[in-house]
Amino acid sequence: MQRVSKGFYLVSWGGGVGLGVVLLAAGFLLAMDSHMDEAAPFALGLGALTMLYGAIAIFVLWYKMWAAIQDGHARATPGKAVGFLFIPFFNLYWAFQVLWGWAKDYNAYIARHNLANAPKMPEGLFLAYVILCFSGVIPVLGILLVMANFVIGLMMVSKICDGVNALPAAPLAAPSPMPA
Repeated sequence: MQRVSKGFYLVSWGGGVGLGVVLLAAGFLLAMDSHMDEAAPFALGLGALTMLYGAIAIFVLWYKMWAAIQDGHARATPGKAVGFLFIPFFNLYWAFQVLWGWAKDYNAYIARHNLANAPKMPEGLFLAYVILCFSGVIPVLGILLVMANFVIGLMMVSKICDGVNALPAAPLAAPSPMPA
């Protein structure tokens, strides 16, 4: 398994989402000011692009985190984990499987393989992140919860990188039985 760069994913996801939100907010504010007709589309477009970059980076990390624990016992393959997030409505359920489920599967993986040096994932942190992702729909309070969730997301990305990097480089999959 290849190592994942904690700095890269923290900056790519955190910076992409954080800067994207700031640029989108600035774009909307500029759009309200009739004297800034040309700056608003630029800020909105740049904000959307930085958020898209952050989203792509986090999908790549999620693919890699699932790839790191493939030993025949994981609830999803890397492609299924990320791909099913693009299915409308089903993705509301699947988000719990991808993040909270990964934390549970990762902890089971390190227990199964007696990897004492691998950090245990805080399952509650992953569950809280997914729940708070849906909190933005709550009027007024939702904005505060989304900002708190951004911090939780940064902690989660850090834990994922530490966990994946602590796993052995060689795959631990059980050998396939030979045909008779």
